[in-house]
Amino acid sequence: MTGLEIIKASTTTAGEIADIISKPCPPVIPETCDRLSCRECWLAWLVTGEPPKEKGPSDEQTAPDEEGLHPNLIEHFRRERRFTREMLKSLATPYSKA
Repeated sequence: MTGLEIIKASTTTAGEIADIISKPCPPVIPETCDRLSCRECWLAWLVTGEPPKEKGPSDEQTAPDEEGLHPNLIEHFRRERRFTREMLKSLATPYSKA
């Protein structure tokens, strides 16, 4: 059964679908997923019900400076960087007594 069939099945509950889609990876993943994009894994599971066949580096991989990081982790680092930048800017601004 493919992932799409599982999700569309009338017997699949909303809770089961939430459990599936809330995880970073589909229910079946290849032994090593370093060279595959998350999209490739999800698409393979939805279409075939199996992990994607390893075929080498993906064109849809994360950007070279972020290689190997999960997209959620990348966003977390961006927010942290933005927060730190704002904090440093506020500390560098001279305090004036009015």
